[in-house]
Amino acid sequence: MERRLALALALSLGILVGFQVLFPHRAPAPRPMDVSAPASSALVDPGQPVVAPADSVPVDPGRIVEIASRLFRARFASQGGRLVGFELSEYRKDPAPGDGPYDLVHANGAAPLALVWRADSGSIVDDRSVLYELTTTSERAIDSPAVLTMRGRTSSGASITKTLTLSPDSYLLDLRIATEGLPSTPLAIGWSRAVLAPKAMAAVEGAVGYFDAKLHTYDASTLEEPEVVEGVASWAGYAEHYFLAAFVPEQRQPMKMVASAEKGSSHSTLWTTAPATALHYSLYIGPKSFRDLEKAGGDLVQAIDLGWFWFVAKPLLVALRLIHSVVGNYGWAIILLTVAVRLLFYPVNKKQIEAMKGMQAIQPEVKKLQERYQNDREKMNVEMMELYRRHKVNPLSGCLPMLVQLPVFIGLYNVLLQSIELRHAPFIGWMHDLSRPDRLGSLAIPFVEPSGIPVMTLLMGASMVLQQMMTPSTADPTQQRVMMIMPVIFTVMFVNFPAGLVLYWLSNNVLSIAQQWHSNRQAN
Repeated sequence: MERRLALALALSLGILVGFQVLFPHRAPAPRPMDVSAPASSALVDPGQPVVAPADSVPVDPGRIVEIASRLFRARFASQGGRLVGFELSEYRKDPAPGDGPYDLVHANGAAPLALVWRADSGSIVDDRSVLYELTTTSERAIDSPAVLTMRGRTSSGASITKTLTLSPDSYLLDLRIATEGLPSTPLAIGWSRAVLAPKAMAAVEGAVGYFDAKLHTYDASTLEEPEVVEGVASWAGYAEHYFLAAFVPEQRQPMKMVASAEKGSSHSTLWTTAPATALHYSLYIGPKSFRDLEKAGGDLVQAIDLGWFWFVAKPLLVALRLIHSVVGNYGWAIILLTVAVRLLFYPVNKKQIEAMKGMQAIQPEVKKLQERYQNDREKMNVEMMELYRRHKVNPLSGCLPMLVQLPVFIGLYNVLLQSIELRHAPFIGWMHDLSRPDRLGSLAIPFVEPSGIPVMTLLMGASMVLQQMMTPSTADPTQQRVMMIMPVIFTVMFVNFPAGLVLYWLSNNVLSIAQQWHSNRQAN
């Protein structure tokens, strides 16, 4: 029984980790959309027209207006009234020194902020051909809120006014859109961008929305047909692994989000469910960090998917950030957090080791009973239970501690996989980015991407082998050899995981070995 439970739990842990990597936690897939998706994506909410202040500074049509603060540098184009650049000053493209700021737009043909509606002919159209006149209260660097107004007219004579208010100390923009003369139809506002190659394990890039208290995500790399989700919308937009662009309606209301992808671009479009002439949203464009998302409000913090054990993961993230504030290095912070978790579960792990030793001690008597009653399983089970009672051994006590710790293992796994804090965070030596796989050199190895020697992953696999050799076991030699496959499976599975996650697993293994060694020494 113990052998079967131990094997089942070990395999379950591997399956749980692997399942979350291959199939991230998300809401059920929605039904296919009943209308063709627009070339640009959209999201909307009723609002009141906003006019530019009297002291606005005219900007020639065709020009690109740039508004910068300490947090971002935004660039808007008059053609289509689009956002063509949004660089985050505090986040770089790559960890290399001197590398430029990260741009969330990555425009490819159709840039974000497309206004979408249904024409009288029934076709879905947008404002890409509209040439807007841009006026703004401030250009370049700002230290107080700046207003940008874009006014345009369609070929049919309808007028469109887009007004954005940008604050110097916030990733949250105020967006209002007023129309006059468009057909009586639902409106949509969208976010479009070129799809980037994934750089992190389990990274999902594409349309995302929070409807009816459920997170809906659509991976652009696997999206073949447009998808739609309907319900009460808290927010909707576009997400990648560490960043988010989301439209937050002024009030929660029934809306519809369309997710589509084509020719290397992906689109997220949020539609009103009733005809509208005006929209009003808060537009969040920034990092997926708890601090910034909670500050922005509107349930945006739900964009960080910490899985089923979020109630465990969130305190662990707080603890990780607290330790980092003291030691100043996320690698050492991970190690110290792992030590703290091991100390917390030290009594539980101690009982597990003692239980496994107890089972190992009575194994000769177990084998005798199995041989004596091999043709009478009922009698054998009765005698087994009596043997356990006489020696005060519980066959389940060696496995139950694993179940108790499982939420913490999975919770910390999700923290290290999802936390933007690890992005470009260095550790020691060749490890300059804990959010990417650990590689030393540039040696090409089959099935290992990017190229290089996965030093820490190999050490993790070796530590699992040593741990198994030191752990008391009631399995026969053949079964023990079968169990040695587990380190190989975990090593292969972890080879492309972020270095921060591998560091946690390696640290946990080393601490387990130390506790096992201490227990074995006491027993001798």
